Amino acid sequence: DIKMLYVEAYAREHKTFSFRKLLEKQNSKMEVIVTFLIILELMKTGKIFISQEHTFDDILIQSKIVA
Repeated sequence: DIKMLYVEAYAREHKTFSFRKLLEKQNSKMEVIVTFLIILELMKTGKIFISQEHTFDDILIQSKIVA
């Protein structure tokens, strides 16, 4: 899927980034939802680590994807 490849490439390039920053280039609610599901899948497969300090804070993402 093109969106999965985009998110993996973004993670590979940025290493540590916020979910909010990743969403800046999304153009619709559907793209936001798909991106969120991709983040969940990448977390499940161990390619990224996510954390959130407090409820409603931005989600911080650390990539484990190597170039």
